[in-house]
Amino acid sequence: MKRKRILLILLCVSLIFGMVGLTGCGKGQGSDGPSIPEDQTYQITLFFANEKYIATGDESLEKFMVYQSELTSRPGDVYLDALELLKSPPEEGYGTVITDSIKFNDVYLKDGDTAVVDLDSNGLNGGSLDETFLISQIVDTLINTFSEIKQVQFLVDGEAAESLMGHVDASEPFTKDLF
Repeated sequence: MKRKRILLILLCVSLIFGMVGLTGCGKGQGSDGPSIPEDQTYQITLFFANEKYIATGDESLEKFMVYQSELTSRPGDVYLDALELLKSPPEEGYGTVITDSIKFNDVYLKDGDTAVVDLDSNGLNGGSLDETFLISQIVDTLINTFSEIKQVQFLVDGEAAESLMGHVDASEPFTKDLF
């Protein structure tokens, strides 16, 4: 009889500790913690350099080739994730000046219509063609993919920049059809 009573007490104590230990595990309807946004799928328009134009300089050719794709991303990361896709051309003939040496510190929306692209200064080097194509790939991709973006402002290491590589004035935001 004493043994049954001890087992019953131990069982009750175990249940109480188990319930207390599980309190706060999981997110209920009334959770006070921040909600994590769900991944969403976006239709994106990526701009890549036309390798034939780069190789020949033939002005009758289009400078850029457009590639339509889908991107699954969290809403707060979608601008950066779209730009990261520019580092890998999708097919032969598509080129990019946005290599792995180009690092994006941050990409965010400011004032409702301006995408701010903060680049790391390391890796930002090249000629005027490199700089023009880098700016164009980024600006055209953001403006043609996201309807809220009307212009793109560049920063380098979090600071306003006169130029990214020393050839193109980047002190003001860029709009569509910039070059």
